[in-house]
Amino acid sequence: MTTRHLRLFTIAGLLALATLPVAAAPAAATTYSVQLEAGPQTGYRFSSTGTILGRKTVTLAAPVTATADSRSSVPNQPGTYYRISAGQFANYRIRESMVAHVPGKIGEVVWSPTRTITLPAGRYLGYRFDASWGFDTTKYGSTSAASTATASRRAIIDGRPYVLMSSGSWSGTWMPITSAGSTSAQPIACSKPPKVAPGSAATYSRVSTTDPQVALTFDMGGRMTPAVDIMERLIIDRVCATIFPTGVAAGTTEGHAVMALIKGHPELFEIGNHTMNHCNLRDGGGGSASQIQTELLDADAVFSPLVGTTGVPYWRPPYGAHNATVRAAAAAIGYTKTIMWDIDTIDWKPIADGGPTAGAIVGKVVDNAATGSIVLMHLGGYNTFDALPAMVSRLRAGGLQPSTISALLRAG
Repeated sequence: MTTRHLRLFTIAGLLALATLPVAAAPAAATTYSVQLEAGPQTGYRFSSTGTILGRKTVTLAAPVTATADSRSSVPNQPGTYYRISAGQFANYRIRESMVAHVPGKIGEVVWSPTRTITLPAGRYLGYRFDASWGFDTTKYGSTSAASTATASRRAIIDGRPYVLMSSGSWSGTWMPITSAGSTSAQPIACSKPPKVAPGSAATYSRVSTTDPQVALTFDMGGRMTPAVDIMERLIIDRVCATIFPTGVAAGTTEGHAVMALIKGHPELFEIGNHTMNHCNLRDGGGGSASQIQTELLDADAVFSPLVGTTGVPYWRPPYGAHNATVRAAAAAIGYTKTIMWDIDTIDWKPIADGGPTAGAIVGKVVDNAATGSIVLMHLGGYNTFDALPAMVSRLRAGGLQPSTISALLRAG
């Protein structure tokens, strides 16, 4: 074959190759960044029919992000599972929940036509989220009898199933439902009844009651960095709680924001008094009755206009320091209920100084809580925010509803 013939043959071959279809590049595998919250996490290995072949439980000291290569159901198992592809849970599946989820919105389904949502009698919160699916605003309401409304979408937001309401009082808000496959709205389960009357003086570190509730209480004074985040987390999780601010803390910019959230959510929060300056009223010297009363009255004068209610009759002595003289002075101005605790998370202390990790806080509360317990935490706690998801979900799973001091006292 001549050089000329070879050149023509080569050109023809190239032209022929150019006309052949080009194979599409393989699609990139879907991966998920799953946030595993602090506390115990359990992964599973399943057979093709959903039988559990193995499990692995690890207690995480802090939240971690794990990579998953699939999100799917498992035969004969409830819920949706992430298959973790790397790290200590590699090749295990972890069930999607508020403690194991892709942050933000996932799995959205549009309903056309809309579907009917049942709202049993109860109290409800609908949510509006910002552009990154963080907390924005809420809509509260209650129904005295079962009712219905319509919804146009369903999605998982931070591990919880929601529907987007399209009619009725909650139209335009995302409302939690009882499970991903449900069409029944989830009411607020905790209780925040009116405060008890001042009555006679009493001190409580735990309340004698058969009602399966524990009081989550948060002191506010000193460090304030995560305070608003903690409050918003309680609202998202529909957790009732009692807040004890100092007057100084309530008067700060972040304190004002916390007070606004308390005022905006009377269905969840109540307030007590933690004095004006967080002084040791028992051992600090000079603690006359009038000085003790001034500490309480000055604090009340700061936060009462901000939340629209007084702290009476609940108060918490700074450092837990009190005696008969201190209690009598407080009771003389209506602060008859001295609220202590039976579970101290010590969350005010950083890990570097021997304080607890988020996982340790979860374990301490869940392992020690019993009916009528009072848990002490702080809105400035170093790892309190990271502990809340697992703490709340595990308390509820164990049959104990996080609630308020008033709920315990009225049930006692």
